[in-house]
Amino acid sequence: MSAPSHKAELCALRRAIDGIDDALAGLLVCRLCLSHQAQTLKAKAGLPAFDADREVEIQHRYEQRWAGASVVARAILNLCRED
Repeated sequence: MSAPSHKAELCALRRAIDGIDDALAGLLVCRLCLSHQAQTLKAKAGLPAFDADREVEIQHRYEQRWAGASVVARAILNLCRED
């Protein structure tokens, strides 16, 4: 492959990555909104804001899909948690 074709291929890969990043950002915004709604509902119902078992369940689900992803799950959970 010549340098120009490598450059074109790299540009295409970067566009695909940017599309995935945009989709992830949109999904994270949706998740954040749903999490805040759940927190509001828990507060109205007198339930504790933090559910350690639920958070472990989410982390395990991430880990089953992608080894090491529990770190990503923890970051998302921390982002979505209202303290």
